[in-house]
Amino acid sequence: MADILNSRLTLELNEGNDENGNVMLKYKHFNNVKTTALDEDLHDVAVALGALQAFPVVSMKRVNEYDLSTLAAQES
Repeated sequence: MADILNSRLTLELNEGNDENGNVMLKYKHFNNVKTTALDEDLHDVAVALGALQAFPVVSMKRVNEYDLSTLAAQES
C-alpha cells in the first residue's frame, strides 16, 4: 500500500445562483488534517464547520495525498 503524505478536508458551499441561474460554488479547504483521523470523526468536524459557514454545504470531502513511488520498492 502507498504511504499517505497528508490529508485535507474540503467543504463545497452553495453561494446561490448567478444572473443566468447557474449555481455558484465556493470551496473551503482545511489543510493538515491528521492522516490517522477516522473518517467518522472528520465527518463530525465537517458538520460542525459547515454549521459555521455563511452558505449551505453541498458536499464534504476528504482528500488524501499518497506517495506512489514507494509501491515500486514494496513490489521488489
